[in-house]
Amino acid sequence: MIIINPICNTIEKMLLHYEKNGHLTLQASLISNNSVVYRLQDYCLKVYASRARLDGEMESEALRSLQSHLFAPKMYAYSPGEYTLTEWIEAFNLKQYREKYGHIPPNLICDMFTTELQQIRAGYWDWDVIRYENLLWTETGDVKRMNFWLCEPAKSRRECLYNQVVRKIDNIYNGDRTEMEAMEHYLYRHELTSAEIEQAFSDFRAERPRLELA
Repeated sequence: MIIINPICNTIEKMLLHYEKNGHLTLQASLISNNSVVYRLQDYCLKVYASRARLDGEMESEALRSLQSHLFAPKMYAYSPGEYTLTEWIEAFNLKQYREKYGHIPPNLICDMFTTELQQIRAGYWDWDVIRYENLLWTETGDVKRMNFWLCEPAKSRRECLYNQVVRKIDNIYNGDRTEMEAMEHYLYRHELTSAEIEQAFSDFRAERPRLELA
């Protein structure tokens, strides 16, 4: 176990027991092909399936590297390829947010690009729009990301990847139809209406001058 931030004795003992015995007597909050997620008070424990050990290692490394960024959950402990322990965040994906509050998250497109730029600046990138699929919004509209298992080290490509995103941002801001249609297609897939998409673009243009690019 590698401890990043202090955790309570009960949780530490439970993790040590898991490392020794390989099982937990807990009710899962979320089950996928790659992992099982448990809520432990204010903690989130993600245990990786044996087939996803490499993905788990990559996620732990990426999450640790992103701790200075507000969109990354606070990390408490991990065992490479076995599990990660982070804070539990009450938040909603795009569809859930709309259903609960009756409107899209504030600064939706800015949130998508800001988190992407911060991730690349920290030295990581991932596939296509998977990074957007993993974005969650809190009740106050703050954006969080919960899955980093497809993050890969950007290495020598970091500057190139960063500049690609900046160009995409500028193209959308300047009304480039190819870039806008790609974004529209993504938002339509998430069941946004034409009016909501228009609102998202309007909010983006208003926020673009303040979008953090440094």
